[in-house]
Amino acid sequence: MEVGRILGIAYNVIPVEDLEKSAAWFVKHFGFNIRNKREGYLSLFRDNRPILDLIQSENDSRAIFEVHHKKRWVITFFTNDILSLHNYLKSEEVKVGNISDEGKYGKFFVLEDIDGNLFDVWEHHDCELIY
Repeated sequence: MEVGRILGIAYNVIPVEDLEKSAAWFVKHFGFNIRNKREGYLSLFRDNRPILDLIQSENDSRAIFEVHHKKRWVITFFTNDILSLHNYLKSEEVKVGNISDEGKYGKFFVLEDIDGNLFDVWEHHDCELIY
């Protein structure tokens, strides 16, 4: 008998304070579409691909952790044009860090959503990700 295996990550869940406001922020800045909306919970998709699920949280927990007193993200988004995305987000007054060019590992920057969740954004033209 063949055993089932993990095929990938279906989606990631992050806590938010105001579900509608946070969903609108992601739709505006990343072009995600809303699906599977129910009480205190909704899914954000890119076309037909699940990306994030938002869950309304009454406390201050966020999708971050610390290493050596430095905040770190738990989710990395992939982009095909990091410079134009970075410039766009800055023009929209989104909290973004500087672009870091790490040579063969690609280019990165960190951003913060309106709830204080941190995300990494990555561009790498030799990446094997399939979308």
